[in-house]
Amino acid sequence: MYQPPPSQQDFTFQQPISLQERRVAFLRSVYLWLMGGFGVAALGAYASYATLETFTAPLMNKMGGGFMWLLFGAQMGAIFFAQAVSRKKPLNLLAYSLFTLISGYVAGLICLMYVHAIPNGWNILLTAAGLTALDFLLLSAIAFVSKKDFSFLRNFIIVGVGIFFFGGIIAAIFHLELMSLAFAAVAVIACSAKILYDTSNMLRTDDFSDPAGFALSLFVSLYNIFISLLRIMGGRR
Repeated sequence: MYQPPPSQQDFTFQQPISLQERRVAFLRSVYLWLMGGFGVAALGAYASYATLETFTAPLMNKMGGGFMWLLFGAQMGAIFFAQAVSRKKPLNLLAYSLFTLISGYVAGLICLMYVHAIPNGWNILLTAAGLTALDFLLLSAIAFVSKKDFSFLRNFIIVGVGIFFFGGIIAAIFHLELMSLAFAAVAVIACSAKILYDTSNMLRTDDFSDPAGFALSLFVSLYNIFISLLRIMGGRR
């Protein structure tokens, strides 16, 4: 059977994808996960508003502060689940959505409390949201432009997160208002450092298999910054 010479045959060459192209695709995936998480959180926040009178308020009246502690426990369980399965498709999508949905619901309740308890509550909410977005954009720009390795912040972040997490729980249990404000300030600083650390790792890693894990870490940092700024600007009110 006649075979055309090599020059006349059709060849399909698959060019290898460069490391830079893989990194760009990875970064795009991380930020898509992050934006999707905030979209789900927005649905959770709306759910907290829509069910306030029919579901949430009656439960809070019956359980008191226990209802918020129950939500906090669910939030912690969801984040540990999301971290454990961040590389397992499609379970990572389910776990990530569950955590961001619960977080949005909790954030929505907290925002409603500020709106009803403080005369200028809406101004505080918008200011906190704007400052959180500005903080994220500036820190991301610093990491992208400088291309510096911020891994030296690791120990500082571990200590800071430990202080504001456990200290915040103690302050909530014993109603230590001034200490709660101090721990909120620590949370803003530690989580801002975590954004630098995570973004630097994203730009330097050669493991592109866990965009959900990076998006989860960024979401948690931004969530804590927003809630902590609310706490600081709300003061002892």
